[in-house]
Amino acid sequence: MKKKVSMFLTSCIVAFGLFGVHTSAEASTSQIQTLDQSVQKIVSEKMADADVSIAIRDEKGNVIYDLNGNQKQKPASNMKLLTSAAALEILGENYRFKTNAFYTGKIKNGVLKGDIYLQGTGDPTLNKEDLEQFVGSISALGIKQIDGRIVADDFWFDQDLLTPGIDEDDESYYYAAPITALTTSPNNDYDSGTIIVEAKGEKVGDKPTLTITPELGDLVIENNSKTVESNQPNTITIERQFRTNKIVVSGNVPINKSLKEWVTVQNPTTHTITMFKHLLDQKNVQYSKDKLYRAKTPNNAKLIAQKQSMPLSQLMIPYMKLSNNGIADILVKTMGKEKMHQGSTKAGLKVLREYAKSRHLNIDEWSFEDGSGMSHSNRVSSINLTQLLFTVQKEKWFNTYFNSLPVAANPERMVGGTLRNRLKSPLTAEKVIAKTGSLSGVNTLSGYLIGNSGKPYTFSILVQNKSGTIPAIDAIVEVMAGQL
Repeated sequence: MKKKVSMFLTSCIVAFGLFGVHTSAEASTSQIQTLDQSVQKIVSEKMADADVSIAIRDEKGNVIYDLNGNQKQKPASNMKLLTSAAALEILGENYRFKTNAFYTGKIKNGVLKGDIYLQGTGDPTLNKEDLEQFVGSISALGIKQIDGRIVADDFWFDQDLLTPGIDEDDESYYYAAPITALTTSPNNDYDSGTIIVEAKGEKVGDKPTLTITPELGDLVIENNSKTVESNQPNTITIERQFRTNKIVVSGNVPINKSLKEWVTVQNPTTHTITMFKHLLDQKNVQYSKDKLYRAKTPNNAKLIAQKQSMPLSQLMIPYMKLSNNGIADILVKTMGKEKMHQGSTKAGLKVLREYAKSRHLNIDEWSFEDGSGMSHSNRVSSINLTQLLFTVQKEKWFNTYFNSLPVAANPERMVGGTLRNRLKSPLTAEKVIAKTGSLSGVNTLSGYLIGNSGKPYTFSILVQNKSGTIPAIDAIVEVMAGQL
């Protein structure tokens, strides 16, 4: 499948001609006038009272059409377009996150007279199986008892677990997961800082059966839900109580029905170390102190094992195709750490601005307080977003960047991504490669499209202060594709 996906995306790049020189004629005045009439009609009929900013550039980078193009609006996850560009430039396509296990002291007769350190650098791909391998490596050293501490070293990042603008109502859900340098993911989408809780009704009157992936760690569950008859409504909810480690399951689930929820952990470091200790227990490795310790790894500590993530070029696929906020937040802090020696959102955002300035983008016209797009305080115009999208075509890593974007109407999850069920018209299917964005009252779409003429264009559509605007946005894109 990887070969098939790679060949498809390569063909898209060739079709776009983004690496070649075009000599085709520019869009005519009459084309643009017709386009404007069609766009204005959709906006007035389907997005009345909404704030709309639209811009289109041709293959030479000229703005050939805009509607409120300089109006600054909320980009939602279109913010990731800048974060990804900066990460590929600053960290590089071959960047890998590393997690290390160390020990101090001496091993004698199966007893470690010293400490075990688990040191993280924010790897969003770290999982339970990796922790099991660390435990296996400890056991392979002949250690049967740890006469010391189990220590978490998560000092690569700061202790601001959430980015600005995360609402209380969001904190339980995967798209607002907390970030530490020592975190784990429950799946290959790399939803770091979460666990998956599934509740299934199996016997009327009983509580639903709960399945936890990978395991509770330091979380606790209070199951107040009930299984009801099949004709009853499904009212079950699975939420972590605000600022606690308690997950509450409540409501009713019909028999043979289920609900699966990705629930955030309260503190990823605590959760990871607790899970690590459970695995030590399963391997019959005894340890004497149960308290969580946080400390930096001493310089004289001895390496037990190291886990490296996939390179950033590969991580870009699940990150951008599925619009993973956690990975975006981790990349921002990582850039801050690598470039400014501060693993913080504030430092990382400075790096984003420095990258943008180095590429002569009008970054002073951007406003942002995170790299994922979750904040409602972020602002950018469609003209500035298309400037970014045009400029990055010259970067040596553009192939990786382009391949990471969702492809309209392609049913393969890691190709179509968040666009796999959209833009299915023959005019747009697999001819629109773009980043989606969504917040309460906000929908955005920015990227690349091949017009009906066969020419490539860069576009951005930002809509705010109105819900349910995706069909209207897609209608505008279809008009663009058909009339350009």
